Amino acid sequence: MNKPKVVVIGSGSWGFNHVRTFYALPDCELVGVSDLVEKNLERVKKQFPEIPVEKDYQKFIKNPEVDVVVIATSAETHFQIAKDALLNGKHCMVEKPITLDINEAEELVNLAKERNLTLMVGHLLLYHSAVEYLKKIVDKKSIGDMLYIYSQRVNLGKVRSKENALWSFAPHDISIMLHLINSNAVKVSATGQTFLQKRKGIYDVVFFTIYFKNGVIATGQVSWLDPHKIRKFTIVGSKKMVTFDDMEMREKIRIYDKGVDASNVQYDSFAESLILHDGDIKIPKINLSEPLKKEANHFIDCIINHKTPLSDGQNGLDVLKVLVGAQKSLEQNGQPIEI
Repeated sequence: MNKPKVVVIGSGSWGFNHVRTFYALPDCELVGVSDLVEKNLERVKKQFPEIPVEKDYQKFIKNPEVDVVVIATSAETHFQIAKDALLNGKHCMVEKPITLDINEAEELVNLAKERNLTLMVGHLLLYHSAVEYLKKIVDKKSIGDMLYIYSQRVNLGKVRSKENALWSFAPHDISIMLHLINSNAVKVSATGQTFLQKRKGIYDVVFFTIYFKNGVIATGQVSWLDPHKIRKFTIVGSKKMVTFDDMEMREKIRIYDKGVDASNVQYDSFAESLILHDGDIKIPKINLSEPLKKEANHFIDCIINHKTPLSDGQNGLDVLKVLVGAQKSLEQNGQPIEI
């Protein structure tokens, strides 16, 4: 096909990054931007004066010359805009979460399949060079069998008023957990607390645990009420352990040659039979590149060459199921919820 013609719907603080990115891609053509906020459109017109802008996204979606729609609006609007786009024959990329409702997400996934259209969800960190490296060493079992993984995504602010810390931060970490563990999530539990907006019941801090079919567990902490800015994963394997610290400028991954050998355990003297090993720390060189550019390139490549995106609609649905289950668990004081 010729260069796909792309429209970005939503040009706020994050949506403008999509405008910038798709404008610069050589394999597609940005032909429009839509936003309900005039100042957002003014910003686009100032930097990209040749790009048409509209408040009404329907004018672009109903245009037969438009091939692709990128949706970077608020989460509660994702379903209707994406459905309109798919019904009008447009390939579609939706920012995370895909929707706020499982039935709606399933409808989008099925609609894309029925119409042979590419549906992709913006799970940006799956396109991070460090996560790609982690995926390779986990799949090769360079760290042995994965035992468990935990993450922290905390900072002070930006406090949301329409969504809690779980929905704001956890999609990033959940998408990575599902990607690395490569097993079905079967159960989730979550606890948290609201301190700043008690009337609205918006949780400022959430702790969640995901249980997988293969026995691996994954836990996470998310909060916008914390003195530190932390973006960190720790993976514990049967042979080695790994950390991914996204706040590090260069040395983002460290591989620890540490573990416990329990192969010669005598059950009458278990503790004495365990052998600890504490070896070297390896810091691999990671060639970093902009994840958003890689994500956008991947999306366009999948459209042109009829490939399935890494973060396709089903992936978005899988993450959403965990989020919905975690939200139910929060509301039931940590009661585990089957997924």
